[in-house]
Amino acid sequence: MSGLPDPGPLDVPRRTLGIRIRRVPDGLLLGYRDQAMLLDGPAELIYRLADGARTVTDIADGVAEEYGIDRAEALADVLEFLGDQDDSGIFQW
Repeated sequence: MSGLPDPGPLDVPRRTLGIRIRRVPDGLLLGYRDQAMLLDGPAELIYRLADGARTVTDIADGVAEEYGIDRAEALADVLEFLGDQDDSGIFQW
């Protein structure tokens, strides 16, 4: 981790500019730095919803609606995913 605090429900993530994005049959293929990352399922949805306008809670609401899960479970999943991406550089706060 880079030492940034863990994301909270009211934080507003946004996708980092300059990342190459390609839609592939299994999801989104992101190219950044000298790495590539495949995002599928909920991870793809979280990435698409992280537009710099929605809070983490708003993103979790979208995940809960899309996958028919409890809002609290969706929020925990979104917070975990965003926290895990701290060093990836694909999100900014």
